[in-house]
Amino acid sequence: MARSKRALICASLVASGWIVAQPAVAQRINPKLAADAVYSQLPELPQENQYFRRKGNKPATNSTLVSRLIRYHTLVKGRSPQYRFDWKITLADFLGLYENLREEEYPGQSYLKTNPMESDRKLIRQLTRKQRLALTQILSDLYTSQAPRRAAPPTEKQQPEPPKPAAAPDPEPISRPKLIPLPGSGSADLLRPQTTPKSSSPQPQSTTPTRKPTSESQKLTF
Repeated sequence: MARSKRALICASLVASGWIVAQPAVAQRINPKLAADAVYSQLPELPQENQYFRRKGNKPATNSTLVSRLIRYHTLVKGRSPQYRFDWKITLADFLGLYENLREEEYPGQSYLKTNPMESDRKLIRQLTRKQRLALTQILSDLYTSQAPRRAAPPTEKQQPEPPKPAAAPDPEPISRPKLIPLPGSGSADLLRPQTTPKSSSPQPQSTTPTRKPTSESQKLTF
C-alpha cells in the first residue's frame, strides 16, 4: 500500500510537471549568506557545522545544515529557489518520500572528511511540521526578494507633433456688381428723344425800329 501510494503521488507530480528538473537558476546569493539569513530567523535550527576538511584537517564551520540543504536544492537538483513547493519537494527527499539521496552527489562529500548526508537526513526528520513549513517559507521569500525584476518595457518616445499649418487669412469679400433693375412698363418712352416744350410766355417784341414809309412808298399805298 505504501508503494502504491507513493507511486500515485509521483504520477500526480509528473502530470503537473513538478518532477521535471527545472534548469538551474543563476544565484545572486551565496549559500552561506542565505543560510545565515535563515538562522537569524530560525535560531533553533541546528548548525551542524562540526565537520573537518580533508585538506589541512581544519574545521569547516561554513558548511552548515541549511547551506548544504540549499546547495542540494539549487546545484544538485537544479530546482527553483523561488517557489515554496519546490522546497517542499526537497524536504520530501530528506524524508524519503520522493527521490533518494545519493552520497556521491551530496554537498560536502568532496571536501569533508565525513559525508554529512545521513546526519542531515536525521536532523530534517526531527524538525516539527511547523519548523519545516517556516523553513520553506523563509527560503522562498528570501530568494524571491533577491530575484532580478523584469525591466519595464521602454515607453515609446513621444513623437513631436507636426507643426500645425498657419491659419489661412480670411478671403477678401468679392465685390459683386450691382444689378440694374429691369425696365418696367412705359420704359420705352424713355428712349424717345425729348423735345423742348414750347414756352407759353409771350415772345419779346423785336426792338428793331420800324421804318417809316417814304414818300415813294406812300404813293404806292392807298
